[in-house]
Amino acid sequence: MTQMRLHLSFPEERVREPIVYEICRTFPVVVNIRRADISENSGWMELEMDGELADIERTVVYLRDRGVIVAPLEKSILEG
Repeated sequence: MTQMRLHLSFPEERVREPIVYEICRTFPVVVNIRRADISENSGWMELEMDGELADIERTVVYLRDRGVIVAPLEKSILEG
């Protein structure tokens, strides 16, 4: 099992979409929102994501394909 901390930045056209809900339903990962700031025009979120590394990587690809900017936070991968 792997845990990764990610910083997500949402462009205006994605702010109102339920992206966290979608990834929880689509991928076998557990998401914990650590911090977030969402407004009408933009937003960002820090997530902890737990799961198999391959599933986390597929989730990141999905987010990027949706226009979300994804950046790992320092020391973000913890394998257990």
